[in-house]
Amino acid sequence: MPFLRVCLIFLLTVFALPTAGVSQEALSLSGGQRWLVFASRQDATEAVQLAEGYRDALQGTAYEDKVRVVRSDNGWFAVVVGPAHFKSIRLARAEFNTVLPEDAYLSRGRRYVETVWPDRDRQFDEFENQAHFTLELEKLRVNADLIVEQTDPNDDFSKNSHVRVAGWVGRDKVFSFETEPSYYPEYGQSVEVIRLANETELPQVVIKRFTGGAHCCVEQHIITQDRNGGWAMVQGAVLDGAYGYSFEDLNGDSSVELVHSDNSFLYLFAPYAGSFAPLFVEKLSFDEIMDVNLDPAYQPAFRKELVYLEERAQSDPALWGENGFLAAWAAVRARLGEGMAAIDEATEKSRGDEEDFRKFVCPDGSPSSACDYENAIALPFPVGLTVHLIEQGYLPVQSRP
Repeated sequence: MPFLRVCLIFLLTVFALPTAGVSQEALSLSGGQRWLVFASRQDATEAVQLAEGYRDALQGTAYEDKVRVVRSDNGWFAVVVGPAHFKSIRLARAEFNTVLPEDAYLSRGRRYVETVWPDRDRQFDEFENQAHFTLELEKLRVNADLIVEQTDPNDDFSKNSHVRVAGWVGRDKVFSFETEPSYYPEYGQSVEVIRLANETELPQVVIKRFTGGAHCCVEQHIITQDRNGGWAMVQGAVLDGAYGYSFEDLNGDSSVELVHSDNSFLYLFAPYAGSFAPLFVEKLSFDEIMDVNLDPAYQPAFRKELVYLEERAQSDPALWGENGFLAAWAAVRARLGEGMAAIDEATEKSRGDEEDFRKFVCPDGSPSSACDYENAIALPFPVGLTVHLIEQGYLPVQSRP
């Protein structure tokens, strides 16, 4: 992105090396130091996504780990880099002839109360231009290696790779795991050490591998302790896109959830571009990934998701007639106990079935995977939506007479 490249040149030219004494708790600066604030957002997730873009632009420089998101005492989240040594933003613009965001400014950070990203309970690295790295969190040290084997030097598609991860506590090796070898692109493979389960003695290790493809996919494994203190590598969700789980504390209990979108809605009632996938929340407990979507503690997260969807439809009213949108909207309302009413309203708003994008079942009513595709029956949108919501746990079976 041109803007980020400009920012990279700007930062490398302008910033003096940060001085000691600036910690996550000591965000108020003195002397000539300032934070360069690129943007402020009310939503933490949006601020973090923006900050990740700046961090990516700074890969390989002394500043790639100097981007952060800080919370102000007014509840807003600022994306900052630095500290910097400027007297005014005007001089920065004039001297370096670059276009900063309209809301960019310099701050001493006197209202900043904490750093919310990068998470102090997370260490992350990628196999990009490197085949080995080491991460440390709490007492756990992790050595990560990307092992590549190529049978035909003239054929890139004969190149298979796998990730080997070993964990150490002091001089003791506590685990060693490897993923299955397969073909992957030369990017999008990462390892992070993060505290996902508070009940385990040591934190978890998450391996993410991008499979490539237009709308696919991230394979995920979680290395974690079981109830007996042993170690296991658990298969996580295979998710659309290139990012996989996001790790967020949705219910404010100081532990993070595994947050993603319900990929079962993709291509179901609409093409990919017209599909909406509702929020899906999981939680790690020892070596078990649990579906926690029905826990009342997550109701505020689903209400926020509903607001987001309805704001999208407010800006694009045509969505109210599109089955891909209506299915996700009804699913989120089902999480809030309004599923049957939402199905009725979605039925009224729908412009009808979309050819080739309907829910299929076998002639005896069992899931379509239990019979040949040629024998499967296409259900009308309201019936297909109801069946899908029941199958995926959004509605209890007895909700429909």
